[in-house]
Amino acid sequence: MHEKATHQQTRTYNRQLVLRTIFDYGTLSRADVARLTQLTPVTVSELVAELLADQLVSELDLHASGELALPTKRGRRPILLQVAAASRQLIALRLAVHEFRAALLDLNGEILYSKSLAVGPARGQEAVQQLTALTDELVAHATQPILGIGVASPGIVDTQSGTVRRSVFFGWNNLPIGKLLHERYQRPVHVANASQVAALAEYLFGSNRTLRNLAVLRVGQDVGAGLILDGQLFFGDGFGAGEIGHMVVDPQGERCACGNFGCLETQVSSQAMVRQAQALAATAPDSQLARALAAASSPALEAVVEAFRAGDPLAAQLVQANARYVSQAVAALVALLNIQQIRLVGSITQFGTAWLEAVRAALPGTAIPDLVGQTTLEIAEHGSDAVILGAAALLLSRELGLTLSRYQEPRGQPRGGGAH
Repeated sequence: MHEKATHQQTRTYNRQLVLRTIFDYGTLSRADVARLTQLTPVTVSELVAELLADQLVSELDLHASGELALPTKRGRRPILLQVAAASRQLIALRLAVHEFRAALLDLNGEILYSKSLAVGPARGQEAVQQLTALTDELVAHATQPILGIGVASPGIVDTQSGTVRRSVFFGWNNLPIGKLLHERYQRPVHVANASQVAALAEYLFGSNRTLRNLAVLRVGQDVGAGLILDGQLFFGDGFGAGEIGHMVVDPQGERCACGNFGCLETQVSSQAMVRQAQALAATAPDSQLARALAAASSPALEAVVEAFRAGDPLAAQLVQANARYVSQAVAALVALLNIQQIRLVGSITQFGTAWLEAVRAALPGTAIPDLVGQTTLEIAEHGSDAVILGAAALLLSRELGLTLSRYQEPRGQPRGGGAH
């Protein structure tokens, strides 16, 4: 019985390895898959046959696609494989402070349909009802079998059980949101913190396919970090890894939703930036910043961005102060983990290159210069879609094993599973 279980685990691992390799490289022949995975050609052929039968992989019609394949030495063109992206659809949910967003995606992370819903004053069970109503609409739009549902939530999330342990804003304590959605839709449901899955999105869908370690710092309505360590999304022992927004940076600062005073989130979040802008604008009513805020239907970050782009000195002052605080969070990641690839995401990144350069400029004075010199700090590729793509990436990693590890050119001895 034990041997049978071990054999099945090995086969499952190898099947995921084959699928992940095809996903990472885009199009590959069976021979390429065997070379890259170091599995035997017979094993690869059997596993590819399973994936074809399950419609997770398809064979590329080179003539129909207009691509030209070079013949092999024996004159045969290799049959190329690709992920059958359109064969399944998945639902990704982003539960933000003021807005719920749902998206229907294919297996390549292409968004097919998206719908947002203003949360308003809804809290507790009422917010859950709004979420299920939004999800109902996405289910109705699906045109292929639904692989499952990925959920990105604020707060501390027990990702093993799919439980939101604590979300101060929504008044959720030990909410089993994964179980609730699974019972309603009869599909696999995976739940994690929004900042954590933003890192997974950058890792799975980003252009750099060789990363092993990655940190993504999200600065928006709330503030947090997601960590990929040695190819794995790191949750922490209590699922709270990355709660850097609640690192106290000014003990005399304002009270945070977590109960402490002067947390990073109270200084650099989008709401904090708007409050700071309003206070500054009140001292200079004729400024571009004051005019932009007055013209907005409601005080919003976009008005501050507009004033900054117009060259308003008060807005520039806000951006510089924001960048200095953000650099402290980056410095903490550099000092604790020495991660050399750090990405920034969230609504604050709308301030663009000037803000990014200000963060970079402040960094050497907040961390060991040698470590800072090894660090690449960039704005993430996916912008406002990072968290919704992260929820999708969470589902793909859990259900199909697409992010268990990045595969590299084989070295050393073949894997033990190669000959069954």
